[in-house]
Amino acid sequence: MKRHFLTAITLAVLLALAPLAAAADPLPSWSEGQAKRSVVDFVQRVTTAGGADFVPVSERIAVFDNDGALWAEKPMYVQLAFALDRVKALAPGHPEWKDTQPFKAVLEGDMKTVTAGGEHALLELVMATHAGMTTDAFAQVVKDWLATAKHPRFNRPYTELVYQPMLELLAYLRANGFKTFIVSGGGIEFMRPWTEKVYGIPPEQVIGSSIKTRFELRDGAPVLVRLPEINFIDDKAGKPVGIQMHIGRRPIAAFGNSDGDLQMLQWTTAGPGARFGLIVHHTDADREYAYDRQSSVGRLDQALNEAKTRGWTVVDMKQDWQRVFPFEIKASVSGTVSYLQRIALPPDASVAVKLVDISKQDVPAVTIAEQKITHPGQMPIPYELRFDPEKIDPRMTYAVQARIEQGGKLLFNSTQVFPVITRGNPSYMEVKVEPVKKTREIEEKNQAANHEAEST
Repeated sequence: MKRHFLTAITLAVLLALAPLAAAADPLPSWSEGQAKRSVVDFVQRVTTAGGADFVPVSERIAVFDNDGALWAEKPMYVQLAFALDRVKALAPGHPEWKDTQPFKAVLEGDMKTVTAGGEHALLELVMATHAGMTTDAFAQVVKDWLATAKHPRFNRPYTELVYQPMLELLAYLRANGFKTFIVSGGGIEFMRPWTEKVYGIPPEQVIGSSIKTRFELRDGAPVLVRLPEINFIDDKAGKPVGIQMHIGRRPIAAFGNSDGDLQMLQWTTAGPGARFGLIVHHTDADREYAYDRQSSVGRLDQALNEAKTRGWTVVDMKQDWQRVFPFEIKASVSGTVSYLQRIALPPDASVAVKLVDISKQDVPAVTIAEQKITHPGQMPIPYELRFDPEKIDPRMTYAVQARIEQGGKLLFNSTQVFPVITRGNPSYMEVKVEPVKKTREIEEKNQAANHEAEST
């Protein structure tokens, strides 16, 4: 009998959780549309065993550009901002820089002169600020700078200027057996110290441009020293070469945002079998930036043209992304509380509304915010729950709960789940509450069902 009872309970739990699992959206920050459908369709096709497009786990390689594809690259590349700050920090030890370009322009804040110097000037800045130290020392410099540097427009750390929809995409691919790599024109040693923490991509899965390094013994200790010489430029036609050198396998999916990613997209999607290419088109000047064909940073021209003929997915940031950055989560949930019965509330009744985390099935819901409304008046009763956005994890599930009491006695209670905020759910919710009598009837029916299962 006990075994039958446990079987019945297990079946009930599985049946209850099945709709939740089916409803779970792996890309909640993506708007419903062609872009999102194309991603999900591709993943389903290559992971369906026995299907015509099935790809073994060992071959599920996806490559991502970094600047403009995973985090913001305007108004200048983050690594350039790092180099400019390094010039200022190192200037006291280099008095000659006050009269030497492009260092003089950097110290004077003359970006027009800096950019007019072209690639030669930028190369000088990079060599002066990135070389002459060990790889460990450079990694620490990068981490220290990222801990304090802030984006000039958003006044937030650069590592918070990552795209929430792309974080979800990375997690979705990895959950389906993909190995994700960064393939960027940025410095490989500039990215490696932080990509695992920010993107979940470990340093050995980061491919980028590099300067030469040399093995030395310093005070008997082996070190790698960074030299002021270019080793490899991982941009444009260099990207497929870098992929071959580091991965040794052609990817089946590539994600970029500029003409610098064109050859990587071409190389990836030209292989046999199911292939996928995606371009992030920056079209949202309000939430981020809008730029493409005429931009000096992240120019998107030829790749945008080829996307049409090659069948690549183009993400319209303004239309296809409900949220751009993680910090965009609205800091309040509002709505109304009401019931169907045509009866007035006692004048001394009170309404309690809560925002709770219901992600874990085996523990009580965690309260994130709550509001108590005294003398609520007539139905429906408006509410607003303000919360700390830092407490919200986009991967978790949150809901609004409500109850109406009189003198400590429960009159009405919410019995349904009213999900909000994350996983594509709204931040406005109309909550329906049921009279306690009906709530008790539901509980009694559940108890009766459990008793019947136990007896069989």
